[in-house]
Amino acid sequence: MLRRRERVVEAGDGTSLYARLTQGPRAQGTPLVCANGVGVSTIFWRYLEEDFAAEHPVVAWDYRGHGRSEFPRDLEGLTIEANADDMARVLDAFGIERAVCLGHSMGCQVVYTFAHRHPERAAALVPMLGAVGRPVHTFLDAELPSLLAFLFAHGVVRRFPEPIRRGQRRLLTSRVGRRLASRIARLSGLVHAERMPQEDLDAYLDHFGVLAPIVFFKMAEKMATHTAAPYLPEIEAPTLVVAGERDVFTPLYLSEEAVDRLPNARLFVLPEGSHAALVEQPEALHAELRRFLREAGLSAPDSAASQPRVA
Repeated sequence: MLRRRERVVEAGDGTSLYARLTQGPRAQGTPLVCANGVGVSTIFWRYLEEDFAAEHPVVAWDYRGHGRSEFPRDLEGLTIEANADDMARVLDAFGIERAVCLGHSMGCQVVYTFAHRHPERAAALVPMLGAVGRPVHTFLDAELPSLLAFLFAHGVVRRFPEPIRRGQRRLLTSRVGRRLASRIARLSGLVHAERMPQEDLDAYLDHFGVLAPIVFFKMAEKMATHTAAPYLPEIEAPTLVVAGERDVFTPLYLSEEAVDRLPNARLFVLPEGSHAALVEQPEALHAELRRFLREAGLSAPDSAASQPRVA
């Protein structure tokens, strides 16, 4: 039986953050800590929590203004560096000194930055389906159109934050709007048309429907101008870079370039994987993650997989 502990953690600007630790009674492997993508809550880590918490304590948490965390006290402080330092505070709250750092999408930039700012606390890195930096520039492999579209949308949100927020909520809580958003995501390749579980897509849309647009765009703005490239050669922690073969947000070549810059990294590609491949192909991903943890000496002494229940 898995046990879950929840904490309220104070961020660097005083914002209250939601965090949880899930583990079984014999979880003796190195703890895992998960960093989300921008606009995403802890929802995409649920399969990993269920599959690994019997062996490794698993920490999931929400960024400022996301999920169950408080609206940020300082909107200008929604930087990648602040997120990395917040992750250190989350680990402190659970008494964890050192962890394997997993990141999805923008979370890749967070875990790279965490390893740079807190190298002694990063036992290993697992950046998944994300970029080293400036991901807006490579979205859909169309640098200028992607950047211009982002800047335009950000400008509209800054000028009309409340009308945009109300419209977003109405759209994503209506049956027609929800069906349209789901269809667009599948047909466009943002998620895999057949493999993306509808319940996970619904959970994402539920969260995005209540997320303040200004929080999303402020954090995305900081993400769009940040890059971890200068300090990748300094990161000595063993690293498993996970890429999706059909990820239109962060194309495969970005992960290949990251592996070339990291001194102790290897690449794992999920065939036909989209940007949401961590919930589309959890079995393949988890098998490779277990292999990586075992080879890095970070597994529990007896790491046989189980089918636990969460209390």
